[in-house]
Amino acid sequence: MRQNIYIKEPINRRRSRKTYSPFKLSLLLLLFLLPIALLILEGSDFTSALKYVFGKKNIVIYNTFSVNFDDSIPESFVQKISDNLEGMELNGKKRFEIKDSKADINLTMEKDDNSKEILMNELIPVGHIYSLVKGIQLQRMSEYSVYILDSNYKEFLQDQYNFESTVLDSYEALVNKLSENDQNIGLISFTDLDHQVKVLTLDEVSYLKDSNGSIQIKMYASVKSKVDDFILSVLEKNMNGTGEVFDRELLAKVNMSGVVAIARALAGKIDRSGDNAYPARSLGGFLSDADLTHISNEVSFVPGCTAYSGMSFCAKPQYIDVLTASGVDIVELTGNHNNDYGSQYNASTIEKYKELGMRYFGGGLNTEDASKILYEEVNGNRIAFVGYNYYDTVYRSLALAGDSRAGANSYSSEKLESDIETARENADIVIITFQFQECYSYPDGDVIYPICYKPLSVPDQRGVFKEAIDFGADIVVGTQAHQPQTYELYKDGVIFYGLGNLYFDQSMWIGTRQGIILSHYFYNGKHLQTEITPTYMEGDLIPRLATEKEGDLLLELLKEARD
Repeated sequence: MRQNIYIKEPINRRRSRKTYSPFKLSLLLLLFLLPIALLILEGSDFTSALKYVFGKKNIVIYNTFSVNFDDSIPESFVQKISDNLEGMELNGKKRFEIKDSKADINLTMEKDDNSKEILMNELIPVGHIYSLVKGIQLQRMSEYSVYILDSNYKEFLQDQYNFESTVLDSYEALVNKLSENDQNIGLISFTDLDHQVKVLTLDEVSYLKDSNGSIQIKMYASVKSKVDDFILSVLEKNMNGTGEVFDRELLAKVNMSGVVAIARALAGKIDRSGDNAYPARSLGGFLSDADLTHISNEVSFVPGCTAYSGMSFCAKPQYIDVLTASGVDIVELTGNHNNDYGSQYNASTIEKYKELGMRYFGGGLNTEDASKILYEEVNGNRIAFVGYNYYDTVYRSLALAGDSRAGANSYSSEKLESDIETARENADIVIITFQFQECYSYPDGDVIYPICYKPLSVPDQRGVFKEAIDFGADIVVGTQAHQPQTYELYKDGVIFYGLGNLYFDQSMWIGTRQGIILSHYFYNGKHLQTEITPTYMEGDLIPRLATEKEGDLLLELLKEARD
């Protein structure tokens, strides 16, 4: 038998050698050399990073950086900043070390292309709220007596601007010093700013609108190439500038104005002009330039109204264009003429306000509605508005709201106290307004009538308005006055006894041609400032911003009335 024989070929068990491409060899070499290079270049930073990656994760990288101050920085600043920086340490290791030269970080007051702003202190020029000075020129600061609260600025102001300053030990001392003389000027930081002083324009710029309205102390930093810029943010937070950065997005502006009665001779002017917004031609834009604009409207809109004389007022519905052209957000209804043609027209006018998105207070559709507190929130500031008709409460007129009658909110001391307590619990700022009894400022002839710039003695206007502050109000405003009345600080608040006319027809006397617009500024729940803007109206019945001469006369008369 034939057998098939298979011969199995031997297996070659010899393995071929691995070969590496030039790319792989370069990569391996790089991975080997990179740690050595990092160790040489970065030193402790690299070893700290390795410890963090391969070791326990509770390791904190906390390096020390050297800081140098150049000769442009006053010695008082150097010492103050050094004290702050040298106090920063972790487990005995300092974050910053002050050196005389060749430091990681160089600080200077001279900006260049490679530097970053690291500190800015702003010194705001202020006078007392009663001061008649409106603004100053930086180059003429030596003409004033200048007061500051931080001795570190004294040397800087002398060296940079060549004027002397006196250091006071408290803000209260500063306010008292400013009240003594209008030639006394303060330079304060934003954190010290409040309603007891008024911001003065600096070279015609107001700090409330632009930071250039302040004296700015700026410092810049440059770092060595190997130092990460992140350390500048650490440095910036610990150099102790003003203590608080002014965030303008938290600022709220509220414009408040006086009597609005679009009736009688003013109605005739509107009709002849063919412009329903006629009286707002000059001031409409100024009033609108606020987060909230308030007016006190005393006259309801009545279809078919033709009243051009007398003491019973109405307004044609189309005259509401005056309010929209003035940017009105809030209508005060404490006036005593809104029911002259019947409460039904007061009610229909209120409904029209609602349609236009306007809010109201101090009056309403009935007693309950009229007594409501109006709350407005603007840029984080919650503001309460409460208004009362004092005059008609005393005389028990039908201008007041009833159970089923539109009208003004009635007044009592008990009601005032309760309302302010409620408002205080729900708002940062409480504003109280009064329709008080008017001073009859109508002398024989067009002459100044000083008595009506003062608060009334009978009834006791000062006593009623001050009681609102005693109960916790921040600002009290009289919106009844056809002639402006004086204003004053009282305890922690401020009182404006009367704002005069805004839109009305009383052009026969200088007192009723004058007016005031208040611009309140609130910041982070604090009453920061109130700007007082004088207005003036002539025979055309179009109120406008007062000229410098007209404004100075009014402010001087209000000062004399306060004294």
